[in-house]
Amino acid sequence: MAKKAPAPRRSPVKEAHHVLQDALLKAGQGGAKDGQLTKHGEIAKSLGVSPSMLYKWREPAEQGSGQPNPLHRTALLIDLTGDTRIVDWLAQRAGGQFTPIDSEAPAGNLDKAANALVREFGLLIADVADAIEDHRITADETQELREKWDGIRKRAEAFVRRCEKGDFGDKR
Repeated sequence: MAKKAPAPRRSPVKEAHHVLQDALLKAGQGGAKDGQLTKHGEIAKSLGVSPSMLYKWREPAEQGSGQPNPLHRTALLIDLTGDTRIVDWLAQRAGGQFTPIDSEAPAGNLDKAANALVREFGLLIADVADAIEDHRITADETQELREKWDGIRKRAEAFVRRCEKGDFGDKR
């Protein structure tokens, strides 16, 4: 049997203007064309920009208004400060959490890496059970659980990225 080709990454990162276009189209859904225009007008007014500026942000930078859109400006701010807390804040506002990739997972046996990840997750579950044994969780316990969870998320993300690259190791 032939070896399977590596699976491509879920989806490439979209250009900022495409992300804004998709978001604005989604925000305007659920009504007639004039309802979409009304919603876009409300968004523009809330942002303190003209509706035409909102539409220019939906264009590629070289065709747009000459003003970088908010996503480009935010990316530049992160680049200039080197501080990813900006992204984490945005992710939290959206109901999530930013998981930076510190480095790729070290090369090696993927089976061992998977087993280590499962073992580490099991230990976290045990820590959660210990923390709730007395029916309350202290601030220190919460912080410790957060730190362990964040570490597992980073390692799991690195593991999945290796899988996406087709680094499955030898099957014997």
